[in-house]
Amino acid sequence: MSVYPKIAGQAAGYINNQMLDIKSGARNNGQAIVMKGIMANVSEEETRIIADWLATQ
Repeated sequence: MSVYPKIAGQAAGYINNQMLDIKSGARNNGQAIVMKGIMANVSEEETRIIADWLATQ
């Protein structure tokens, strides 16, 4: 059983919004706390690129 969410194949907009919520602190539960430090270094353009890629997986 994995404790990580399965985001591959989700809609790009959903994935992007989740990353932006983590970055802003709006989402701060579970593994989002760990990801906040990583997302601090990712631009909004990069989140869109990542989300587009993950949506195709």
